[in-house]
Amino acid sequence: MSWRIIARREFTDAVQSRLLWGVVAIVAIMIALTSAVPLLLPGANASALSGLGAASEFAAMLVPIVALVAAYLAIAGERESGSLRLLLALEPNRRRVVLGKFVGRSAVVVAGLSIGFLLASGVTWFVYGGVPIVPFLAVLTLTVGLGVAFVGLAIGISAATSTRSRAMTLGIASYLGLSLLWDLIPQGAHLVVEGGPPSGSVPGWFLLLEGFSPSGAYSALVIRAISASDPSMPSAADLLGGTLPVYLEWWVFALILLAWTVLPLVAGYWTFARADLN
Repeated sequence: MSWRIIARREFTDAVQSRLLWGVVAIVAIMIALTSAVPLLLPGANASALSGLGAASEFAAMLVPIVALVAAYLAIAGERESGSLRLLLALEPNRRRVVLGKFVGRSAVVVAGLSIGFLLASGVTWFVYGGVPIVPFLAVLTLTVGLGVAFVGLAIGISAATSTRSRAMTLGIASYLGLSLLWDLIPQGAHLVVEGGPPSGSVPGWFLLLEGFSPSGAYSALVIRAISASDPSMPSAADLLGGTLPVYLEWWVFALILLAWTVLPLVAGYWTFARADLN
C-alpha cells in the first residue's frame, strides 16, 4: 500500500468529520467578521487591506485549532484502538503511514481554509467594495502554509504518542505555547534587556524572537505581503525605525515556518519507527 492510498483514505475520512467542518465554518465566519473591524475603530484607516490584516491576526489564533483538530489523532487514535496494526499488515511501512497521513490531513486543511477564506472574501467585497487580489491570494497562501505547519506538528505529536489522551494533551500544550503564550517570551526578554516594555521602535532581535513560533512567522510574512501592496500600510521597517537587517528578511520567516512543518514530522517518525505497537 503506497502513501498515496493512505493519503486518499485520510482525506475521505476527515472530510466526513462534522466537527472539523464545524470548526472551519466558525473560522470562516470569524475571519469575515474580523475583516470589518477597522470600520468600527475611530480614526482607523479602514480599507480592504487593513481588513485583510485584521483577519490574518485572528487567523493566526484560529487556524492552528483547525489543523490540530484535523490531525492530532491521525496515528495515536488508530494506535490505541489497534487498527494501526491492521493497516501495517497491508504492507505499508511506518514512513509511508506518517507521510500519507500528513498529506491527507494537510489536503483537508488546505481545502477547508481555502473555502473559508473564499467565503470571507465575499464579506470583504461587500463591506469595502472590492478585494485586492494579489495580497488576498498571498495571505490565503500564507494561511494555508500556517495550517500545514500545524498539521506537521500534530502528525508528529500523534506519531510520537501511544494514546489519545497524550496526543490531546500535547496538542493543547503546543497550541497554548506557540499561538497564545509565545508573545510573552519576546516581551519578557525586552523587559530584561532594555529595562522596560516595548514602546515605539523595537530592536531587530525582538521581531526575530516574535517570529520564531509558526504563528509569529506567519504574521511577519503577512505584514510583508500587505505592506508590499500598499507602502502606506505599517511595515516591519516602521517598527524598527530603519532598514531591515538580513535576519529579518521574508525568507528567514518562510524557513522558520517550513522548519515547524518538517522537524516535528521527522521527530515523530523517529519515535514512531522505534515504538513497540504490541
